[in-house]
Amino acid sequence: MSLTIDLTQEPTYWVLRLAGDLDYGECAAFRMSIDRILKQLPPASIVDLSDLEYLDSSGLGLLLSLSKEYGAQGGRLVLVTNETVDNILSLTRLNGIFSTASSMEDALATVSEKPL
Repeated sequence: MSLTIDLTQEPTYWVLRLAGDLDYGECAAFRMSIDRILKQLPPASIVDLSDLEYLDSSGLGLLLSLSKEYGAQGGRLVLVTNETVDNILSLTRLNGIFSTASSMEDALATVSEKPL
């Protein structure tokens, strides 16, 4: 299944929704969305992966890149995950790297919290 990407811009956060398969063939489109976030640098971003059906190592690498670059610039990033994504993050031991939420409501609450 091809990847669909939807970007919503709110004043204090952006939401990037992905649905379908995030694999090597779809990474160029995803990278353009990442670059847009890094260029504009909203205070917080939510990447909604709840409708993602497949995630390969190239897609995971882009998520890691976004997390590192965005965090280094002071942005807050939260991933909304599903069981498939949770399993991949757990298997790769990256579940401690990302801030995750099980729902959009939880993600919004996380990005609304004051940083420590």
